[in-house]
Amino acid sequence: MRKIGIILLASLFIFSCKNEERNTDTKVIHRDHKVKSTDGVEIFVREFQNSVNDSLYPYPLLLIHGGGPGVLASFDINVPNGSFAKKLTDKGLKVYMMNIRGWESSTLPDYNESDSTLVIGNHKEAYDDIKSVVDFIKEKEKIEKISLFGWATGGHWGGYFASKNSKDLAHFISLNSLYGVNAPWELRHFFWQEEDTTRFKRGTLFRTSDKQGLVSKWMSTIPAENKNEWRDSLVMEEYRNTAISFGKDTTKMTVPGGYREESFYMSLGKKYWTAKEIYVPSLIIRTELDFWSRPEDLKAFGEDLPSTIKRRMIQIPGTHYLFLDKMEKGKGQLINEIVEFVKSE
Repeated sequence: MRKIGIILLASLFIFSCKNEERNTDTKVIHRDHKVKSTDGVEIFVREFQNSVNDSLYPYPLLLIHGGGPGVLASFDINVPNGSFAKKLTDKGLKVYMMNIRGWESSTLPDYNESDSTLVIGNHKEAYDDIKSVVDFIKEKEKIEKISLFGWATGGHWGGYFASKNSKDLAHFISLNSLYGVNAPWELRHFFWQEEDTTRFKRGTLFRTSDKQGLVSKWMSTIPAENKNEWRDSLVMEEYRNTAISFGKDTTKMTVPGGYREESFYMSLGKKYWTAKEIYVPSLIIRTELDFWSRPEDLKAFGEDLPSTIKRRMIQIPGTHYLFLDKMEKGKGQLINEIVEFVKSE
């Protein structure tokens, strides 16, 4: 049983602001921080700021990655037009992003890996990490709320946080996330037990993927004759290089694998949390070519979110990774949807 103690705000975070980079095209700078979470974990946080103009909106936006690559590989590829976070900052948002424990440079606690019930990277651990970072941002910015964006599994983690801590949020935004509804899921057969397809097949505690595996699913979702129209080759290559650049084996990405078990059971209808308890303006987005979330998730979100809050459920063009694709292939609309939604409480 993990101990979840009260962390004094004074010791909640430590700054590591050695890295500051200026992008001459966008005039966006970033600073990196390490934030203390529970269990002795340190969470990587990157803060973006427009070096010319102040933020146009009252609440910073925190980005959370999915179950694959972390936030640097997902949202801040260091090539022209590769940084989703900088595009949002250019629009006037103050942007932060974070890695859940075990992703990229966020650390892991010591686990008893012989424990047959161990799920590394579960929603409760993610909650602790998100809470620590939200408290850090609130204290640093001297504000009472922030906006929260979660992609795929990040939307699952963020939804759980929002259901417990709506008072800390001005907006909740979910992109291509599963929700606890029993509906067909094309990935389920990868995870079920042959003798009982309603039960998750336990294996390694971590997920690994080589460079080819990092793009194979994206490549398979778009027509063969149009692949070059969707993503810049420089962005794709830097995405893969960034994703595998952490850990001891830099030929492959290694991340906690617990999200797969939770996702499997969510696809069968298990609710680890309910949107009925999210009392904050919510924007739920799904893309037309997504392979992770399902139309039923979007519908169930809409049915469960309280009718008293501002909410928007929308399906837009794009792939599962539209924030890495070209602006005209969904990324531009995603950015506009986010910016328009966070204009008001």
